Formats: sequence, structure tokens, C-alpha cells
Amino acid sequence: MIIALHGVPSEIIFSGVGGFISVIAYLIWVHYSVYKTKYYNDEFKYFAVEKRLIIYIGFLLANLCVAFLLFWLLTLIFAALIFV
Repeated sequence: MIIALHGVPSEIIFSGVGGFISVIAYLIWVHYSVYKTKYYNDEFKYFAVEKRLIIYIGFLLANLCVAFLLFWLLTLIFAALIFV
């Protein structure tokens, strides 16, 4: 790869977009799989609103931490595949 002194190389953009799309797919899959569980459909909807909100915020924070790590891991993997 030639080092560009005037902008961002296209390989970095492509690997970032690939990582971003993979993270979006991961978040959709996790939310869908939780939505389809028996616990969510039978018991979770009867909790108080405050308890559901706290549980969902915790679930969202945990998934966003995993998504952040997954984004950088997949960006590096895609970049390594592009640079070969």
C-alpha cells in the first residue's frame, strides 16, 4: 500500500464500512433472538416499567461494549484481507 499524504486510503474506508455493517447485523440478530425467547414473551412484559427500562439499558450497554470490540476486530480483519 502506498501511504497517501492527502486523505484516507480507500482500504480503510472499505474495512470500516465492513466492520460497521457487521456490527449492525450483530445488534439486529441479538435483539431479535432475545425478542423470540419464551422469557421475554411470557414474563418480561409483566415487569414494572422502571424495572424493564433498567434491564434494557443494561442489555443495551453490554451489547454496545461487545459491538465496539467487534467493530474494531472486524475492521482489522477486513483491512488485513484487503491488504493481501
